[in-house]
Amino acid sequence: MPKTTVHVFSCIPTLSQQVQKQLPHLNVITVNSPGVCRKYGNVITEKDLTTLQHAEILLVDNNLLAQMLYKLPRLQWAQGTWAGVEGLMKECIDQAPPQYPVTRMAAQSFSQLMSEYTLGWIITHERNWMQCRQNQLSSEWIHEGQIAYYRSISDLTIGVMGMGIIGKEVARCLKCFGGTVHAFTRTPPTPDNTSQHVDKYRHTGELKEFLQECDYIVNIMPSTPDTKEMLGNDILSNAKKDAVLINIGRGDVIGEGDLIKALDYNWLSAAILDVFNTEPLPSNSELWLHPKVWITPHSAGVSRSHDVCQAFVNNFNRFTNSEPLLNVINWQDGY
Repeated sequence: MPKTTVHVFSCIPTLSQQVQKQLPHLNVITVNSPGVCRKYGNVITEKDLTTLQHAEILLVDNNLLAQMLYKLPRLQWAQGTWAGVEGLMKECIDQAPPQYPVTRMAAQSFSQLMSEYTLGWIITHERNWMQCRQNQLSSEWIHEGQIAYYRSISDLTIGVMGMGIIGKEVARCLKCFGGTVHAFTRTPPTPDNTSQHVDKYRHTGELKEFLQECDYIVNIMPSTPDTKEMLGNDILSNAKKDAVLINIGRGDVIGEGDLIKALDYNWLSAAILDVFNTEPLPSNSELWLHPKVWITPHSAGVSRSHDVCQAFVNNFNRFTNSEPLLNVINWQDGY
């Protein structure tokens, strides 16, 4: 009986080897296109498409799949390596979704990375460790202001926008440190989908009230027509005094101009940003040098080879047993 073949087309180092190690009975084919492995602007070649014409199971970076979503005639299932799927959604605007299921990366380990980022930045900001570093470089011992008199997480109300797998884990971690956690969701959760780590839920139509209550606003929402510009149009004028925005969801939740206005008008005291409307962030963006902005290069939660491999293995076992796949993209909802 011939071996089941899995094609792996990804820029993640050692991913193919991880899959082969975990599933030694498979025939794993690595598609290596020279020069394609850059996170942004990757362009697949005709040779890549030719190699994949017989692919039935594909483990693939989302931006690569977007370029060939309708060009793989034998494909039965594609597992993406990223959480974000807006690039795939753009390919389906004027046509029906593909006939095969596409699953996205949504492992618990990925949620932990995002939670660590959130907690780390809240503590760093509250204790002003950035200024401590500057004081060190100038050989100054300064024990005053926010460095000496800071808030604990247990003193804070943190608002989490988006209560998927990642949002629930962020809420759980914040609750472990005694924080008060509010959640903003588009619709009220069902009883079996309600997080025990959330103190208060707010929904569509209650965004102003949500913003008025939160010391930190953590956006984890995906990019959909409903979430685009959700924090724009001066809605942040309702934010609690000295509120801080942490954006680890998608950059289009607020336009750059609206964000800078919110900072300059002191509606926000700071913005900690990992995602942007345009990535890489252009060198002429005003965000780079804004005194109230902290930037990281879309690294809050990265797709690590062993995590992606485990997510693929879990779904592969379901696929071969004709069981429902996990984290199948809902093309109508946009995630």
